[in-house]
Amino acid sequence: IDPVRGPVGTSVTIAGSGFGAGSTATIGGVALGSLAVNTTAQTITGTVGAATPMGAQAVAMTSGTQTSTDNVTFTVTESTPLPVQLLAFTATAQGPATVQLAWATASEQNSARFEVERSLDGLNFSKLGAVAAAGTSAAAHAYGFADALLPTGARVLYYRLRQVDLDGTATYSPVRSVARAASGLALYPNPAPHQATLVGAPAAAAVQVYDAVGRLVLRAAADAAGTAGLVLPAGLPGGVYVVRVGEQALRLVVE
Repeated sequence: IDPVRGPVGTSVTIAGSGFGAGSTATIGGVALGSLAVNTTAQTITGTVGAATPMGAQAVAMTSGTQTSTDNVTFTVTESTPLPVQLLAFTATAQGPATVQLAWATASEQNSARFEVERSLDGLNFSKLGAVAAAGTSAAAHAYGFADALLPTGARVLYYRLRQVDLDGTATYSPVRSVARAASGLALYPNPAPHQATLVGAPAAAAVQVYDAVGRLVLRAAADAAGTAGLVLPAGLPGGVYVVRVGEQALRLVVE
């Protein structure tokens, strides 16, 4: 689990194996909030629940009928003012050769810089560059970074921010993923809550989404760039769906 300590509301990432779309996690018996499962990177992310007791608490992961703790703990500490209040963080593919990162803060206290990190597997990150922060400010600030040196052959890229204070302490943002359309079809985000983006389709191609028993739940069409926004019907149950373009098909996990 990363990080291993923090107050309620802390965003944590649990890495493991065997995670599926329905996997869950608890700390001290309290379910994580804003839960997201990445079945590709085999991670679970979420926030420490408000009812979680103070002190060292057991971390439990459940997949299907199997529950595992593996002696993993998270220590819940007293809340302290955050040096940076992150409002938003996005990563968006800008064609086949660039990923544009954008983030915004509501306020900052003794903030030195934001280091941009990238990963090919969602677990092992390396630094791409750094953007100077505002220091101490009660005003909102917007930042950006363009990754124009993308690795050859990588279909999915993962990004996070390492926010470094003036005293050298650092915290991490949530991880964002970007699917590339260098060759063939790709979907992102996947898993998805209510909508996803398909890239790499032929221009104006018809797109269909089917449920697990083969029922058509959505029709769409790719634009001239081969991109289609898939806005799923309201009330669609979570599970595995098939996105089909001609003879090609991708699996979409709906949370």
